[in-house]
Amino acid sequence: MKIGENMNILNVSKLSKEFSGEVLFENISFDITKGDKVALIGKNGTGKSTLLKIVLGDLHKDIGEVFINNKAKIGYLSQSVISNKDNSLIDEINEVFQDVIKIEEKMLEVSEEMAEDFSEELLSKYEKLELNFNTLGGYDYHYKINLILSKFNFLKEDYLRKISSFSGGEKTRIAFAKLLLIEPDLLILDEPTNHLDIAIIEWLEDYLNKYEGAVLVVTHDKYFINKVCKKIIEIDQGTSHLYFGNFNHYEIEKVKRYELLLKNYNKQQKEIAHLQSFVDRFRYNSKKATLAQDRVKKINRIDKINMPTKSNRRVKMTFDQKRATTDIILEAVNLSIGYDKVLSKDINFTMRGFDKLAIIGENGVGKTTLIKVIERKLKAISGKVHFLRDYQIGYFDQNQELLNQHKTIFEEIHDYYPAMTNTDVRNYAARFLFTNEDVLKPISILSGGEKVRLSLLLLMLEKPELLILDEPTNHLDIETKTIIEQVFSEFSGPIIFVSHDRYFINKIGTKVLFMKTDNVYEFDGTYEEYKDKIETKESKQKQKRQKPKSSNDIIKKIKTIETKIHELESRVSFLEKEIYKEEVYTNFDKLKKYNKEIVETRESIEEIYIEYFELQEEITERDGENYEEI
Repeated sequence: MKIGENMNILNVSKLSKEFSGEVLFENISFDITKGDKVALIGKNGTGKSTLLKIVLGDLHKDIGEVFINNKAKIGYLSQSVISNKDNSLIDEINEVFQDVIKIEEKMLEVSEEMAEDFSEELLSKYEKLELNFNTLGGYDYHYKINLILSKFNFLKEDYLRKISSFSGGEKTRIAFAKLLLIEPDLLILDEPTNHLDIAIIEWLEDYLNKYEGAVLVVTHDKYFINKVCKKIIEIDQGTSHLYFGNFNHYEIEKVKRYELLLKNYNKQQKEIAHLQSFVDRFRYNSKKATLAQDRVKKINRIDKINMPTKSNRRVKMTFDQKRATTDIILEAVNLSIGYDKVLSKDINFTMRGFDKLAIIGENGVGKTTLIKVIERKLKAISGKVHFLRDYQIGYFDQNQELLNQHKTIFEEIHDYYPAMTNTDVRNYAARFLFTNEDVLKPISILSGGEKVRLSLLLLMLEKPELLILDEPTNHLDIETKTIIEQVFSEFSGPIIFVSHDRYFINKIGTKVLFMKTDNVYEFDGTYEEYKDKIETKESKQKQKRQKPKSSNDIIKKIKTIETKIHELESRVSFLEKEIYKEEVYTNFDKLKKYNKEIVETRESIEEIYIEYFELQEEITERDGENYEEI
């Protein structure tokens, strides 16, 4: 049974969880209703994944309640969505439509029975089956499957491959496709944009915006939150805070809340101090002791506001950099790159001394390979990369693989720069938020964010003239991403970077290199400007195709559409009569074909009507009267 409009799907009330006596979070409360698009955010380690496990029933809660509507279907993105890795891709996906497929098989059986021995009873049985089949979307489930699988970059030749033969990332995409086809009332996604290229992510955003069910997503992808989510739950300082709006609204609202809370805290502290002053003055005065005791009780009754805190810690990273030159410092000419085979060819672009070049494109087109060619770690298959001169290149690795896991922070810095004094090492470490005993931590136990900060420190000490970054924001929480954005936006020299993080691309990049296997497109401008240009171009092409120039042309177009609608409606009427003829309903293939055509023709009529009404609105705007009056 489907969940009704505005009906509560999930309610979490005063939830708390401890591990080994340490409070992870407490007093977590929120609810999700049909159609909600909710982001769950917070630093790494604040308990987001733990909260999801409690909601899903995979982990015991300590205190509080989790209510899930018993009519709601919950879907969680994980590879466990795949039931059998020995299944072929299409068999696995078809499991979603088992009810429809069973009805389809029964319709075939009844059709075969009618072909041998027709009866009104069998016809009635077939009509009921066909009605149910149509209601459950039987005539379009193949279309849905093909659409979703194609959007996740699966080809028709993949359909018969065993699930076990796909890579880990491909299995995750299979699970994702299957989950979307299931269409749960609440879709729970944990870092859904990881391992997806930008084209898939953008399609997914559009899909989720139109999705009728609710979505709860754990993500550090600010751009995704902006595009999809209208409600944000932040876990901060051990409890939850609810914000309405997208990520941009959240950032503004959080500052406002902090300022208001600080104002109320200071006001309350002033009130308490005033009461306490009276108590301290008259506590031992026999005449006013009772009044002093009343003030003590009043202080105790006050619901104390905790002093609001915010992180004032900021990485102090300054590059020893010269004034950026306007000269062309790098030029790629007719590059073909790859290993055993060509991944991308005909790569041509230039880069000036102030450019921040974002390299984007689908997975597997050779973005990281291009970086290696630019660094001269890999030879191009053909073509050349010309540098104006030799540059000191600073490389930032997404996995921090260059760090020595067997050393401490102090040892790693000192071993690279042995001339540094102990004080110098500690001073530099402190600028990157490693203070006191932090510098003695082994690198092997550092969090992802801490390793990023250490890598940034070592990068700064290299005094690079050109930065090359490979997925610099992967696996980072929002706070650490903000540090990364701030650091690289302040670097005045050239940067070349590969990223799927569109927020980072848009904030840092001043130039975009969009890579496809058969085409590489260079664009001067930010990612948003690039998107605006593409959307404007597509919009103009659409208008050119669809919209006639004059009112007379529009009227002619309307007449043509009216004729087309009449023809299609007549066709539906004809087919609906045909399916009740004996030579049709006793022939399953013909019956199936006719029913499918009825569904597809009705869909075509709906689509044409949209254009019909748009043209009527346009003629009304142009001539001040609707078409019926012309």
